[in-house]
Amino acid sequence: MKLRGIALLFTTITIFSFWQCRNEPHPVQMGVDTCTSVALSDPGIFISKMPQPSFSLASGKVPYGSKIVLHADSLPAPGIYEISVDEGKNWKAAECFAVTDTMNVWGRTRYKNILSPVSKASFTIFYQRVLIVGNSITLHGPLPDRGWFGNWGMAASAPDKDYVYQISAKLKALNPAVDIRLLIAVDFEQNYRTYDYAAVKPFTDFAPDLIVMRIAENTKMTTINDYENRYDRLITELRLKNASSKVICTTSFWANMEEASYRIRNVARNRGYEIADFAEMFEDASLTAIDKFQERDIGIHPSDKGMKAIADNISKHF
Repeated sequence: MKLRGIALLFTTITIFSFWQCRNEPHPVQMGVDTCTSVALSDPGIFISKMPQPSFSLASGKVPYGSKIVLHADSLPAPGIYEISVDEGKNWKAAECFAVTDTMNVWGRTRYKNILSPVSKASFTIFYQRVLIVGNSITLHGPLPDRGWFGNWGMAASAPDKDYVYQISAKLKALNPAVDIRLLIAVDFEQNYRTYDYAAVKPFTDFAPDLIVMRIAENTKMTTINDYENRYDRLITELRLKNASSKVICTTSFWANMEEASYRIRNVARNRGYEIADFAEMFEDASLTAIDKFQERDIGIHPSDKGMKAIADNISKHF
């Protein structure tokens, strides 16, 4: 009799724990596929309707990568959550999702052919920590003996005309508190084969949720076959503290660096990064400041028009 009492107590605790875990939303981590909704064993109970789920966050602006969880009270064990991002055309068994773009999301619960009412939400993203990896097009101090007196993106006529200022304004419109930092990576471009990646640790620790890779123009060509894996590693190092960060790669503004651009495209395609391609800019001389500086090496940098074209190309991937 005593053993039967212990068994009954154990069974009661097990059932209670199972039901509690199945119905309470649980924390999830970015980068881990914990969102798939899996039906548990069918207890053989009669089910006539399914509960309508709710979203853990209300519609509106959310930080990039936010995890949104679907939750319904008293979801039967064999029921599942489903999510659609194309207005109900296709449904995926999932109980949560990461917001990585502007999106309209529908959610429901289902058991066989029994469907709950649909819940709907709309989300737009903003970024909290942005890292721009660049070179002289991003920032260059004065070179008065060569005719450059600025301390901003080289060849732009004023600070608010360079691409960094322009994309920063767009990022701040999404989130006034966004923290934007610059990593001037000319040393990497010129010495990528022997580059000490420990140099970027402060930027890795920053854990950016958006990385803009605006380098290519100074790439050392004599060792170009090593560039692709070194460029790939640089991004990997920068994402060590936030592996789900969004990455926007850009190709070279200069046509003579197509070998570097080719490898940048390869990395972006293989890793699923965004690519802002500048190839169409090569034919438009007005995008450079060549007629505004006697020093050719300065004049081949983007003009105000070129800076705006770069900013527009990058920001469309936000």
